[in-house]
Amino acid sequence: MKFRARSAAIGLACIAYAALVGSVLPATAETTKERVLKDGRIVIGIHNRAPWGYKKEGTGELLGWHPDLLRAAFADLGVKQVDFEVTEFGALIPGLMAGRFDAVASGLSITPPRCQQVAFGAPDLRTDDAAVVLAGNPKAIHSYADLAKKSDAIMGGGRGSNVIGNAIAEGVPEDRILQFPDIETNLAALRAGRIDAAVFSSPTVIGLLAGNKSPDLERASPFTTSEKSISYIAIAFRKNDGDLRDLYNQGLAKVMSNGTIAPIMAKYGFGPTEDMPPGLTTSQLCGAAN
Repeated sequence: MKFRARSAAIGLACIAYAALVGSVLPATAETTKERVLKDGRIVIGIHNRAPWGYKKEGTGELLGWHPDLLRAAFADLGVKQVDFEVTEFGALIPGLMAGRFDAVASGLSITPPRCQQVAFGAPDLRTDDAAVVLAGNPKAIHSYADLAKKSDAIMGGGRGSNVIGNAIAEGVPEDRILQFPDIETNLAALRAGRIDAAVFSSPTVIGLLAGNKSPDLERASPFTTSEKSISYIAIAFRKNDGDLRDLYNQGLAKVMSNGTIAPIMAKYGFGPTEDMPPGLTTSQLCGAAN
């Protein structure tokens, strides 16, 4: 009887211990990739800028290079619903880190500082800097050097964008650069005479001036820059979502290899200048920050 009682006590103790451990140890957390594949849905942060990702006036339809590319890349991976949330450009990466989005896609250039913050997907487009000026280019601005040497020339750029650093590196004084939260305020400043050139990435300028929607503006042609101003664009994921990034890269590689990417490029006015050089990788662009 004593043996049976002792065995029963031990058994009850083991059950109690197992229950206690089970209540203390957390269940394995679901990864973002697992959730995305389970739900068939991913949330992407954009900043409503053509041609990267924007809402069509009148209908609210989400269009743009990255929306189209993401839909194509995820289509065969079981992710049928790609939702987009609009925020200011400077809030994209903070919003990603805070968990508001699963990835951000708004013409982000791959740079070593950004590589320390996020996990970039494979590069999908080559860009250079381009300037929008008033029709006739009254101050004859054709380079950062022109902006630097003309003491009365004021440049506008997007807050947090690559063009600000590029301009400073090529000699444009910081006190003659105004930074704006969005394209609309940047172009409004140009039209009002507060700035003499609004500088963006070349694809952004292509999208802005397509269809002669702004006859009072034109692209400064040429706008000469150094090789250092050339950027490569990619989707950004959180560092701990490398498996989701890798899944997207699989889809992107298929889109690039089967020809799907060509009509998407043509749709947004991109040509050979924006083509990715063969073999260039995110690791190479990130360098030591990868």
